[in-house]
Amino acid sequence: MQKLQKTLAYTTLTIIGICLVHVPALAEDASQPPAIYTVTSGDVSGTVRLGGSVVPEQIVNLTAQMPGEVNFVAGSEGDAFNQGDALIGLDTTALLAKREQALSQLASAEAGYRNALVQYQQELRNPNSQANIMLGGAPDLFGVFSDPARSMFGQGDPDLERRSSLYAHSIQVETAVNAVNQANAAIRELDESLQNAVSYAPFNGVILKRMVEQGDIVQPGMPLVSYADITRLQVQVEVPTRLLRTVKSGGRIQAKLDGADRPVPVSVDRIFPMADAGGHTTTVKFNLPYGIGAHSGMYAEIILPDRANRGTPLPVVPESAIVWRGSLPAVFKVAEDGTTKLRLIRVGERVSENTLSVISGIRVGDRILAEPKR
Repeated sequence: MQKLQKTLAYTTLTIIGICLVHVPALAEDASQPPAIYTVTSGDVSGTVRLGGSVVPEQIVNLTAQMPGEVNFVAGSEGDAFNQGDALIGLDTTALLAKREQALSQLASAEAGYRNALVQYQQELRNPNSQANIMLGGAPDLFGVFSDPARSMFGQGDPDLERRSSLYAHSIQVETAVNAVNQANAAIRELDESLQNAVSYAPFNGVILKRMVEQGDIVQPGMPLVSYADITRLQVQVEVPTRLLRTVKSGGRIQAKLDGADRPVPVSVDRIFPMADAGGHTTTVKFNLPYGIGAHSGMYAEIILPDRANRGTPLPVVPESAIVWRGSLPAVFKVAEDGTTKLRLIRVGERVSENTLSVISGIRVGDRILAEPKR
């Protein structure tokens, strides 16, 4: 019994000793302040790296042209289609029923037109035919004597009555023609609606994003799919105004894709005509080589020569201090009171193996977190 009590006491002291050894170490680690780096300056060569993203050269957002229920979805994100293939289809049962009704109205209008045309020809060639048939031609026989007498005494004008009767029959023909045209227009409208009920691929490409599912109810203007040609890719970059002259001069411009070891040559495709009023930058698109291993949305950098800043000291920060928010680099700036604030920066070229120059966002002497939590 005494031996058991000694064993339990020794075990208890051992556990307490372990706790006494480890607890202060944990408290010491938790109390260590984060490392702070003071931004220094460094001389860099006359190049500037501008961050951007890879985008397809052709991209469209297909929207609903009419209300209805989605009853056909051709594929999902990443599926490839040829030009003219159906991508999204709406239920057309009600439209087909309306088209049958319009076809019946067209048949009735055409029958009315034929009847009006026959009646006009009959009045033109055989006036007052119904009265002549009933009275054996007596009206025409009496009219030989009565019509001149009526005109002489001012009791009527047979010629005017004749023209009026022909005009009335011609109006009936014109009304029948309008009814036929109206029925044809209704059918064309329904055919256009039937065509708009299906969204077709405008070119060879893939679905980037699908916004609807089978059974969804859509209204005109609602997005259906985002569709693009990913065989021809570009890098879209916001270029500062002072560097536009370098871009316009053309020449060989290098780009570096995210994760790639070597830069690739790109060419200027389009410079947008208007600069952003807030950032004083202009959107520029660069063509990537055909068949490059890239995909839409990935991060890329454009390397531009900057003769104005050749040898100019720029802020230099360690690469470990940079955090990425999407495709935008940023650092945590430490204020005088010890609080931190996220600051977006524009990264320049690499100064050493572990440091990068900063074009804008921070200044020399600012204090930043050396290794912020990601």
